[in-house]
Amino acid sequence: MSNWINKVAKRWPASLGLALLLWALTWWAVWGEPSWAVTLVQTSYDSLYELASPWPAKLGDSPVVIVYLDLTSYINEGQNPTQPWDRAIHARLLHRLTRAGAKVVVFDIIFKDPGSDPEADRQLAAEIHNHGRVVLGAELNQSGHNSRKGDGLQSIVVSLPTQILLEAGAGWGLAHSVIDDDFVVREHFPGFPQNQQPSLTWTVAKMLQLPLVEKPLFAEEEPWMFYYGPPLTLPHVSYSAALDVNGVPDDFFTGKVVFIGARPMVGGFSELRDEHRSPFRGWADKVPGVEVHATEMLNLIRGDWLRRLSGEQELIWLCLFALVISWGIFQVRPLPALGVAVFAEVLVVSLATAGFVLHHCWFPYLLVSAMQIPVALTSSVLVQSIEWYRQKKAMELQRREADRKIHQQAALIDKAQDAIVVENLNGEVVYANPSAVKLYGWSIEDLQPSGAGAEVFAPLSPKLKEARGLTLRDGEWIGELEQKTRDGRTLLIATRWTLIRDDTGQPLSLLLINTDITEKRRLEVQLLRTQRMETVGAMASGMAHDLNNALSPILMGVQMLRRKPQDNESQEMLSVLEHNCHRGADIVRQVLLFTRGRDGEQQRLNIGQLLREMEQVIRQTFPKTIDLSVLTPADLWPVRGNPTQLHQVLLNLCVNARDAMPRGGELTIAADNATLSAEEAATVPGGKPGDYVMIWVADSGTGIPAEAMPRVFEPFFTTKPLGEGTGLGLPTVSRIVRTHAGFIGVRSEVGEGTTFEIYLPKESVTQTSIDSSSILPLARGRGELILLVDDEQSVVEMVRTTLVDQGYRVLVASNGSEAAILLEASAGEVRLVLLDWEMPVLNGESALRQIRAKHPSLPVIITSGNTSLERILEKVGDMKVQTLAKPFGADQLLREVAQLLG
Repeated sequence: MSNWINKVAKRWPASLGLALLLWALTWWAVWGEPSWAVTLVQTSYDSLYELASPWPAKLGDSPVVIVYLDLTSYINEGQNPTQPWDRAIHARLLHRLTRAGAKVVVFDIIFKDPGSDPEADRQLAAEIHNHGRVVLGAELNQSGHNSRKGDGLQSIVVSLPTQILLEAGAGWGLAHSVIDDDFVVREHFPGFPQNQQPSLTWTVAKMLQLPLVEKPLFAEEEPWMFYYGPPLTLPHVSYSAALDVNGVPDDFFTGKVVFIGARPMVGGFSELRDEHRSPFRGWADKVPGVEVHATEMLNLIRGDWLRRLSGEQELIWLCLFALVISWGIFQVRPLPALGVAVFAEVLVVSLATAGFVLHHCWFPYLLVSAMQIPVALTSSVLVQSIEWYRQKKAMELQRREADRKIHQQAALIDKAQDAIVVENLNGEVVYANPSAVKLYGWSIEDLQPSGAGAEVFAPLSPKLKEARGLTLRDGEWIGELEQKTRDGRTLLIATRWTLIRDDTGQPLSLLLINTDITEKRRLEVQLLRTQRMETVGAMASGMAHDLNNALSPILMGVQMLRRKPQDNESQEMLSVLEHNCHRGADIVRQVLLFTRGRDGEQQRLNIGQLLREMEQVIRQTFPKTIDLSVLTPADLWPVRGNPTQLHQVLLNLCVNARDAMPRGGELTIAADNATLSAEEAATVPGGKPGDYVMIWVADSGTGIPAEAMPRVFEPFFTTKPLGEGTGLGLPTVSRIVRTHAGFIGVRSEVGEGTTFEIYLPKESVTQTSIDSSSILPLARGRGELILLVDDEQSVVEMVRTTLVDQGYRVLVASNGSEAAILLEASAGEVRLVLLDWEMPVLNGESALRQIRAKHPSLPVIITSGNTSLERILEKVGDMKVQTLAKPFGADQLLREVAQLLG
């Protein structure tokens, strides 16, 4: 507190001296009226209209309207723009206005001489007389006029309207305005009432008995013009439109004061034409004189003219502002003083605007904001310069301390693990820390403007251009970018860009902090892929359960029908149905193979037969524009494999080849025996030396880009357009080939086609196969009671029918809870339990646990359309438990039952 008092005491003499200086300037500006002060006063008046423009004046139903003699009216009425109008046309207009009920008609047109047509003069005089309230304009020719009150006039000559019109009219007034040197009308002009020479508006105001003209002239206040907006804001129509009864309705003129006057036309008059500059706009915006008179009239009718304080009042306020400003600015240092000055400017402008908008009082605020405040601010800066000089050494000391801290921070940046780069606004690298050198592989010199930095941080790169633009706009940007290292690797970079500004707040450079997240993102992608595969596996398991439950009754029904006498054609149809049921079951197992990675059942196969089957499929379904060639030698070695899985391998490769040849091409499928040496096997990924059957699938399609080759066997990766590929075809092919102990290679060139080579190991051990199609006789049951537990109604019906037809009795339960109740109620008669593994309420595992608790030796057959049977046996670990995979046939079911009950 004491320091502040000391500062005030030290600066008080200077602030008092400044106040006296400002008082002197203010006094001279108000009473001396130098040219610069007059300019500030006039500019204050003009600029207040612009400041108040967000709060426009509301005209409402204006009691004043204008009829313009514009260029269109000259053309429509056939009048010469260089000659006076035919007064017969004025008579027509006045007749229209009389009929429409215009309250007062004011001609801002000078009729000082008789017209060329006396009859037209008489018509006009008659219409003026009929209306009864027509005011005519008189012309004022003056010399040396310098006061709106008539003081100092050297010569005044008034040209009255021609006699015939003057006698018919209700009055006349001077069609004149007080024009300032900058051609703006700012003050109301009442004329010279003491000489009985009023203005147009004053004559109308007296005729309407308005309050202002009833007072002694300017006894209390002097009215100033209040403009309602930019040019042509008052209601107006063209002269020709006003003559047209159908063009302008009568109520536009009813009860209104109608001004009739010319709207100047560019090139139509001399340079001294009847127009004035608008305070709303610049010098190029002109207001016709008739609109000035109409605005003046509206001011008087509405009583909303502008008011200005008296000279004494303005001087008091200006001197008070000078004292406050001089004292306030000297209490703060130069930079805050600027803020104080700006605040004072805003306050003065706001107060002046508020007075203008709310009270229609205008104040020459520029005398404060353009004179007092700048002088006070300049004086404060000069006075305090000495104090600034004294503080110079202290500031230099602080600067040296700051430099030392900056060097310390720079050392910390050099040790940071993140790559830190500084660019100028042109995108050129001006600094890179050692971690950046290590990350990108280029030295600091290489990253300079003429080196590799132009490639790594290219400002024309779309992504970098976007990042730079957002940083310059928002001050910061955080995102991810791909960048190249010196050895050609592509890195994924998590980067943060920050805009660095200089002391003046102008953008100086960009700070980039980069972190290599390539490995992190790769792990995230792998995790997402694993999660997607788990989801696919869960969906596939559910689908497998439902499909196997649907196939089981079909397969059993077909086998039961085959045991009954049928004709040859029916037997063939049943064989086809049975074959396709097995085929569907194989496809379901294939889905589970892909999702779980389990091995499928394999058998001795002839690859040539598989290729011939694929040839039939391709020729029936592929476009005819594809030329297919299948080459299979007769001496192919046998292989051991799953025919359904290998069929899927060939189908996936052929479909990909078809998609790569949209306009047709050549597709070749071939097989041959191959013995690979160690050197030859090394040329194929995963290859091993030995004897193989090699399968070729080659096309002449578009080929695979070189950058995509390493990823063709990745799950969900595809080069096809969005929505045309899942990215699972080739990963499935690769998985199946590996489960057959083989390997696969691919060769491709863009525009030349693609060749896949599949190597399957030769089958060396001869195995005999069992003809599963033969139907062996089965022993019939002897009334043994079997408990069937399954929630699938169709499976229950078909299994029960099969067992009953074979001589067994059957109890049915839809879940594990019902099975436990029926087992207890049977009093030990149940000889065997057929138990589904996936059931609601109480699943197979829980039901088996309850059965074993009370019946440890009771035989159980577990059926499942989803869960791996091997896993079930591993989990149960019970010798009295057998498994049966859905879908199963009637023969397979009866054999298992007969074996356990035999």
